Amino acid sequence: MLLGVPPTLPALHRGLGLSYSAAGLLTAMPVLILALGAIPGAYLVNRVGARRAVTYGLAILTLGTALRGALSLPLTLFFFTALLALGIAISQPAMPALVEVWFPRQIARASAIYTNGLLAGEVIAATITLPFLLGALHLGWQAGLSFWAIPAAGCLGLWLLIVPRLGQTGTAPPFGNWLPNVRSWDMWRIGLLMGGTSLVYFGMNSWIPDTLEVRGGHHLIALSLGLLNFMQLPVSAALAVAGDSLLGRRWPYVFAGLLSLLGVSGYLAGPLDLAPICAGLMGAASSLVFIMNLGLPAVLAPGEVPRFSGFMFTVGYGCAFFGPALGGFAWDLTGRSAFAVLPMGIAALSIVALGASLPQMRSAAGGVSSKVV
Repeated sequence: MLLGVPPTLPALHRGLGLSYSAAGLLTAMPVLILALGAIPGAYLVNRVGARRAVTYGLAILTLGTALRGALSLPLTLFFFTALLALGIAISQPAMPALVEVWFPRQIARASAIYTNGLLAGEVIAATITLPFLLGALHLGWQAGLSFWAIPAAGCLGLWLLIVPRLGQTGTAPPFGNWLPNVRSWDMWRIGLLMGGTSLVYFGMNSWIPDTLEVRGGHHLIALSLGLLNFMQLPVSAALAVAGDSLLGRRWPYVFAGLLSLLGVSGYLAGPLDLAPICAGLMGAASSLVFIMNLGLPAVLAPGEVPRFSGFMFTVGYGCAFFGPALGGFAWDLTGRSAFAVLPMGIAALSIVALGASLPQMRSAAGGVSSKVV
């Protein structure tokens, strides 16, 4: 739903007279909403349960998606785009909690499988909106944006029909306080790991076009962006098979951080033609950390998964929103495009350090790794 917006921007410029700054706000605002809505999402899970929280989130997502193109007004476009992002935001802390309950012995595998769904949705929306919905079907930007309410409503219907009620599992964890404990190092570690990998992924998506353009690599922009996003898919598929054996271990984070650092270094200092390969390395590494991090709350804080997840998504999407802007300020200040990518290098180093600092894990009887204390 969110990635269906960028392909419609030329039509929005023509139809609504949307300025470039307004277009930038339209694409960046949902990321900020995802950050701001995650902790309220944890509160909702605490109040009504994880299954109902997802139900409410899907309903809000469907409503916002259907109405964002209903009127040819910038105000309604922005309002309902924010509403659909809020629906996603309040659902996200519930998913790790449901995984902990329904798949306690296969947390990483289940996380990878639903991440595959997220990635597939991103790819489909970004791929078919312009050539198919706006092109072949001539829907126009309003119908092209509202079209995505159809699959959203379908997902809501299937969720209500198929997904078992949390209370019927007999293993629902006693979710406690929803407010983040800002004095908890484990909570900050999970949040900063998600922030680091989000900054690498969203930051490179933001700056690949401009940085390649000034280096004379316009012909490499599409391929670099394509590999950055595509390389998440094989990693996610591999973790759906082998992820449970990696959950809670240090070395996947250290490896992913080093891989991201190699990608950033090669992108900045290597030959221009290596840019797509370096982008692909960063995409693969960010996917590895993202998926493994989804399972960490259940490992480090069983019974507090919504609380930890809400804080994790808040920090992660907060870094994704503010990090690329810091890179832009650094570019403006120094006049060097390389400084726009510098925050991603710092984020890669932070992933290495934070991953290496994870507590030792041991296999627990329930199939979930736990800290050795």
